[in-house]
Amino acid sequence: MKEKRQLLRIALPAMAEQFLQMLMGFVDNYLVAQLGLIAVSGVSIANNIIAIYQALFIALGAAVSSVLSRYLAQKRLDQAHQSMSDALFLTSLISLVLGLVSIVGNVWFLKLLGTSLLVAREGGLYFAVVGGGIASLGLLTSMGAIVRVQGYTKLPMKISLLTNLLNALLSALSIYVFHLGIVGVAVSTVLARTVGTGLLMKKLPTKEIINHLRWKIDKKLIQIVIPAAGERLMMRAGDVVIIAIVVAFGAEVVAGNAIGEIVTQFNYLPAMAISVATVIEVATYATDNPRQVREVVKISFWLSTVMMYGLAGAIFLLKTPLIALFLEDNQAIQASYTVILFSLMGVPATAGTLVMTATWQGLGNAKLPFYATSLGMWCIRIGLGYVLGISLNLGLNGVWLATVLDNLFRWVFLTYLYKKEKTC
Repeated sequence: MKEKRQLLRIALPAMAEQFLQMLMGFVDNYLVAQLGLIAVSGVSIANNIIAIYQALFIALGAAVSSVLSRYLAQKRLDQAHQSMSDALFLTSLISLVLGLVSIVGNVWFLKLLGTSLLVAREGGLYFAVVGGGIASLGLLTSMGAIVRVQGYTKLPMKISLLTNLLNALLSALSIYVFHLGIVGVAVSTVLARTVGTGLLMKKLPTKEIINHLRWKIDKKLIQIVIPAAGERLMMRAGDVVIIAIVVAFGAEVVAGNAIGEIVTQFNYLPAMAISVATVIEVATYATDNPRQVREVVKISFWLSTVMMYGLAGAIFLLKTPLIALFLEDNQAIQASYTVILFSLMGVPATAGTLVMTATWQGLGNAKLPFYATSLGMWCIRIGLGYVLGISLNLGLNGVWLATVLDNLFRWVFLTYLYKKEKTC
C-alpha cells in the first residue's frame, strides 16, 4: 500500500534517529558515572532541564514540518524558503535566550530543584556548557525537520549516528586521556552536534534562506509553534508533579518507577517516529485530499499500535532479567513491574494520542492537542492519580491507571473532534 510505504519511509529513519539521540544521553551518563556519584547526579539533573529545552525544539520541528509540507505540496517555493528562513531565525533566537539563561543561572537552577551546593556546582558546569551551546541542538532539530520534508528522510538518521560516534569518542578522550572531566564531556556533546548541524546545512538552500531573513516571523508558523510548545511544556510540568505524588510512596517505589520508565521509554519510539511522518503526510494532503488524510491517520494508528505492542510485549516478557540489571530491592522491582504492565496495557491509547496530536498539528491546528493535554494532564493524570494513588491507597497502581485513562481521554477527545469536523 502506497500510504503505508510512504509513512514507513519517513518513520523508520526517524525512529532510528530518536533511538540514537537517547543513546547519546546514555553514553554521557555512563562516562560521567566514571567521575563519581556527585558528578552523575549533577549531570542527570542538568539533563532534566535540557530536556525541557529539547521539547521546545521538537515542537518547533513539528511546526516547521507542517507548514513546509503544505507549501511544498502546493509548489509555493518562495513561501517554503521563507518558512525555512523564519524557522531557523526563530530557532537561533530561542537558543540565544536559553543559552544566556543557562550560562548565567546554571548553579541557581540546580539549587532551585533541591540539590546540594556540591551537586549544583558539578551539574552547573555541564549545564553552562551544554545549555550555553544549546543552539547546536536547536539547529540540529530544525534543520533535520527541514531536510526530512525535502525528501532526505535518511539523512538525519545518518548524521545522528555520526554525531553519537563522535560524541562518544571525544567524551572518552576528554575523560581518559585529557582528564577534562565534566567540562570535557559537555564540550564534546556540543562539538558533535555542531558538526552534525554543519553537515545538514549542506542540504539546505542556504542562499534562498539568507535572502529571506527578516525580523517578522510567519504567522502560520507561530500559530503552530506556540500551542505545540505549550503542549510539550505542559507534559513536562505535569511529569514533575506526578513524581511529587510518587515520592509519597517511599524511596523504593520512586527508584522502581524511575527504572520502569527508563526501560519502557523504548515502547514509545514507534508511535513517536510515525507521528513525525504523520505530521508531514497530513500537511501534504490537508488542502485538497481529505480522503487521503483519513487513510494516513488510520494506517498511522495501526502501524503505531502493532509496533508498540511488539516492543512492549517483548519488554514485559523479559522484565525479570531486564530489571535485575538495575535493582535488587523487592519493593522497587515490583514497582518497575507495575510501570511495565501499565505501559503494555495502555498501548492503544498512547498510540492514538500521539497519532491524533500529530494529525491536528499537520492540519495546522495545534491548539486542540494543547487543550486536550492540559485538561487530561491536570484533571485526570494528576487529579485522579492523587485520588486513586493516595486517597484510595492504590499506590503506584492508581497513578499509572490514571495515566492510561489520561491517554484514553485525549485519544477519544481528539478523534471525536476530528470526525466531527470531517462530517461537517
